[in-house]
Amino acid sequence: MLGNFSASASVPRRDGARLARALVRWFHEHRRRLPFREDPDPWRILVSEVMLQQTRVEAMLPRYRGFVARFPDAGSFAEASADEAVASWSGLGYYRRARALHRAAGEISRQGFPRTEAGLRALPGIGPYTAAAVASIAFGEPVAAVDGNVRRVLARRFGVEGPTDRASFRRRIRELADQLVRIATQGADPAAAPGDWNQALMELGALVCTPAAPRCAGCPLRGRCVAFLEGRVAELPERPERRAPVAVRLATGLVRDRRGRVLLFRRRRSPMRGLYELPGGPCRVGETPRKALTREARARYGLVLSPGSALPSFRHTVMDQRLTVYPFFAAVAGERGPPVRGRWTAPDELDRIPAGAILKKALAIAGSESPPVDCRALMSGNTP
Repeated sequence: MLGNFSASASVPRRDGARLARALVRWFHEHRRRLPFREDPDPWRILVSEVMLQQTRVEAMLPRYRGFVARFPDAGSFAEASADEAVASWSGLGYYRRARALHRAAGEISRQGFPRTEAGLRALPGIGPYTAAAVASIAFGEPVAAVDGNVRRVLARRFGVEGPTDRASFRRRIRELADQLVRIATQGADPAAAPGDWNQALMELGALVCTPAAPRCAGCPLRGRCVAFLEGRVAELPERPERRAPVAVRLATGLVRDRRGRVLLFRRRRSPMRGLYELPGGPCRVGETPRKALTREARARYGLVLSPGSALPSFRHTVMDQRLTVYPFFAAVAGERGPPVRGRWTAPDELDRIPAGAILKKALAIAGSESPPVDCRALMSGNTP
């Protein structure tokens, strides 16, 4: 019985086939009706898989629908500018994905859509999981797509020990996934097509075998699940040690001209490079946000900013940083040194430029308020 399965052994074909049939039956009955499942177009599948990295389905779906309506194929996205590509990703975060997908779209439009895992992995920014998912779902290649959901399901089902970031753990999960995809999709009586098999594992992890409070009562694998039978569901898989998030205070200045346009600057470094942001920067230890805004504006942009009234602060998380953002209305009082060129942007233009969540939150808080601003020393070449 697989209830006594050794986590280091091979999966017997008969037992693996039984597991596959049970899981695929469950998947056909309980799977979510998602637009990229109903239309298995390779480009749309690729877009959905890239968008779903680090993003929940519920948050991704509205952006996905708008994206594929605007860019229905790789060629149309390849023709977009880099700014348009990043702007189209607004609200999803992790903007490196948008830049990589834009480069991949260019390759696809020139060379054609790769039909194999190996070919897909050659595209810019496409890793092992995404390549296997697209190859199996769109083209029926029998390759295992292993993401966090699949690792969790297999670790609990087969009792795989060790932290999830350890090489030995990942190697064992990969061995199991490779064995199971062959058993499930090949032979005289395959249980599923490769794409359905991979999606079934992922769907079970997303809906039933969740990280917290898994719904074991509704799991088709619980009768032979090592973690369930041994009362170790909460223990497996073992989570790696995580660094405590870094608390950062961030001061920003909202400068408006007489036409209501906002002064923005383009970020040049960090994972969010290329996004437009309000002038400002992090506070030093013991420094007030108001003083930090003045200092950072001089250092980063060559501007003398005069902070005015404070807006309500808000919190935002970026990767391993927990930000507390302190926005101020501000005016430009002068320049110090060669100024960094900024951009005056009307509110209705924000959806057409790469604008991050912090900028949009600050503008939403500011609303339509428009205190008097001193516009006598605005950025050269951009004066209204």
